[in-house]
Amino acid sequence: MMLKYRGAALIRAGFIGVSVAILVTLVGLAPQTLWSWATQVRYQAVFPEAGGLVAGNDVVVSGIKVGTVSSVALLRGDALVTFTVDGSVHLGSQTTAHIKTGTVLGARIVTLVPAGAGTQKPSDPIPVSRTSSPYVLTDVIGDLTANASGLDTATLNQSLETLSDTVDSMAPQLGPTLAGLTRLCQSMNSRNDTLRDLLHSASDLAGVLSERREQVNALILNGADLITVLAQRRQAIAELLANTSSVSRQLSALVHDNEAKLAPTLTKLNSVTEVLQKNSDNIAKALPGLAKYEITMGEAVSSGFYYQAYTANVVPAAFLQPFFDYAFGFRRGTDAGQPPDNAGPRAEFPFPYNGIPPQPQEGPR
Repeated sequence: MMLKYRGAALIRAGFIGVSVAILVTLVGLAPQTLWSWATQVRYQAVFPEAGGLVAGNDVVVSGIKVGTVSSVALLRGDALVTFTVDGSVHLGSQTTAHIKTGTVLGARIVTLVPAGAGTQKPSDPIPVSRTSSPYVLTDVIGDLTANASGLDTATLNQSLETLSDTVDSMAPQLGPTLAGLTRLCQSMNSRNDTLRDLLHSASDLAGVLSERREQVNALILNGADLITVLAQRRQAIAELLANTSSVSRQLSALVHDNEAKLAPTLTKLNSVTEVLQKNSDNIAKALPGLAKYEITMGEAVSSGFYYQAYTANVVPAAFLQPFFDYAFGFRRGTDAGQPPDNAGPRAEFPFPYNGIPPQPQEGPR
C-alpha cells in the first residue's frame, strides 16, 4: 500500500487532498459567496455623479434585491459603478439605471429598469444617457441658499402687498364664487350614481371603439379618399363654370354681332312656340274628356264577353234601314210583325232599347 503513494503519485495525491480540503472548507464557511460567484453576472454603468453610492449597496429590480455594488470608480469626470446581478434576471438592451435613496437614513441603492428587446451585454457599460443620479441634500441646500440670497426682498414685499390688496378687493366677488363652487360640488356629489353610469357608458363606448378600431380606421381612410375626390370634383366644377362663363361671353358677343339677322328667326321661333303652347293647352283640356271616355268604354267592355258600340254620324241610319229590311226580311208598316206576318220586322237600326217585338210563340214579355 505504501509503495502505491511513493514518488510522483504521492505529490499528486497530496495536491488533490489539499485542494479537496480547501474546497470543503470554503463550501462549509461561505456557501452563499461561492454560489453568487458561480451564478451572478457583472455589469457596469456610468453615472454623472456617484451621489453617495458606495460598494456594498444593494441593486434592486422592481423593489427586489438582485445584486450588490462591487466598486465605484472615476472615469473621465463620471462615476463608473460596477455591480453584480443574479444570472436569472434578464436585462434588455435599453435597460436604465438610477441611483436612489433606499432607507430613511439615506442609504443609496441602484435601481434597474429592464427595457428593450435585446440583451444588455456585460462588456458594454450602461451609458450616461440611460442613467440618473439623485440630488444631494447638502448641494440642494447650498443652491437654495444661493438663490435665496439673490432675491430682491423689497420687490418681494411689494409683490406680496399687491397680492394682498388684490385679494381684499376681490373678496366681495370671491365669496359668491366659492359659494357657487360649493353648490357645484354638492350637485356633483348628489349625482354620483349618474356620473358613475356615465363613466361606465363611456368605458363601454371606448371598448366598442377599441374592438372596431379597424372599421373606424377604414372609415377615416375612406373619408379622406372621399374628401380627395370631392376636392377634385370641386376643381373640375370650377373649371366647368369658368369655361361656361367664357362660352356665355362668346355667345353674347355672337348674338350682339348677328342681332339683325337673328331677330326674324327669333320672331318666327316665338310664333311656333305660341302655336305649340296653344296645342298643349288644347291637349290638356281634352285629357279629362278622354279619361271619362276611357272609363265609360272600360265599363262597357267589362260587362261581359261582348260589347256594343255605336259611332254616330258615320253612315246615316235612314240610308241603311231599307237594306236591312230587304236583306234580312225586316219590313216596316202598320201591324208589321203581327200574325200572320210572323217574319218581321225584328228591329230597327239603330236598335232601340227593347225594340225587338216578341213572337207569338214566345208569349208576352
